[in-house]
Amino acid sequence: MDDHKEAEAIAELTKVISFKPDLQLLHLRAAFHDSMGDLTSAIRDCEAALCLDSSHTDTLDLYQKVQQRVKEQPPT
Repeated sequence: MDDHKEAEAIAELTKVISFKPDLQLLHLRAAFHDSMGDLTSAIRDCEAALCLDSSHTDTLDLYQKVQQRVKEQPPT
């Protein structure tokens, strides 16, 4: 998926999430943010999803993956 389509998907997910937060939608948006390299937003969405279900395995896995990528980034 190209960045334009991913940005559109994020915008649509944001509209729905603002109406009613949903675990699966937050996880999906986090995955889109991750794929676009927006690690801060990916972490934020993972944390929000984990507030809804702290044992959601897919979100926990994504959260750990993104946190590792943040640690591997060179300091700015």
